[in-house]
Amino acid sequence: MPFDALVAAPRQLSVSDALERHGITPVALTVLDAHKQAQLEKFGPSFWYRHQAAVSLALVFASPVVGVLAGAINGFAGHSSAVTIGSAFAWMCLVAVVTGTGLIRLRAGSHWRERWIPAGLLGDLGVPEPIATTARLVRSDLPGATLILGELMREEAVLDPYLLVEYGHECVCLGIWDDGQVIACAE
Repeated sequence: MPFDALVAAPRQLSVSDALERHGITPVALTVLDAHKQAQLEKFGPSFWYRHQAAVSLALVFASPVVGVLAGAINGFAGHSSAVTIGSAFAWMCLVAVVTGTGLIRLRAGSHWRERWIPAGLLGDLGVPEPIATTARLVRSDLPGATLILGELMREEAVLDPYLLVEYGHECVCLGIWDDGQVIACAE
């Protein structure tokens, strides 16, 4: 029939098709996974954070022990010396200062966070230009594609971001960078 070509559904492009059309090879997801795991190990929780329950219990139980030791110095007499009372008070103040001011830094581990971003914000978010150019190229071929910015978060600091493009059921990595230095990039 002469009109069959007019009603045939157009072939849906995939991310792989769009990348292949421009001669771009994405960053392998195994490279991204290895990088993510290495960064989680590198920026893991501090010793104090991992053992915070034991440290807290040690400080709490040490306070009465210091009081008992201070009392034992004078033989548990009814009239304690100023040195005994002062040393017990100094210990209590030290425990309060250490726990209250965060002198011992209880740095938690880092975690990965992913969020959708519009293509227009790539430059504002610090995405290096080679990765941003590839993302814009793919988005021009696949207007419905979603850009996903992955960030390694430690408290409020962002470490080692990466950029994914997702379209349909397909997701590819376009690049990994740190402080503007490209670690891996789709080429």
